[in-house]
Amino acid sequence: MNTYVVWMDSSWVRDSQMFDIVGLTDDELADLDMCGTDNEGRWHDMEPTPFIAVIKAENEEEACKNAAIEMRYDPRCLFAIKVSE
Repeated sequence: MNTYVVWMDSSWVRDSQMFDIVGLTDDELADLDMCGTDNEGRWHDMEPTPFIAVIKAENEEEACKNAAIEMRYDPRCLFAIKVSE
């Protein structure tokens, strides 16, 4: 058995954004209202590749299929990268 990290292919994800915290202190982060209009400019589009699972499998196809069953996704939207044997 090999260990695979399974991800959602980014072509199946839409409208992903991340909040940019660069330049903020820990105190500012603790008091931050991320959804407030004052911080709208800190949201940036990003290229997503969401983590799904770590799976033991014989090959990439089996890893995607097992992750899809476990997490209730369609395996055609997933890809796997072997991280160890």
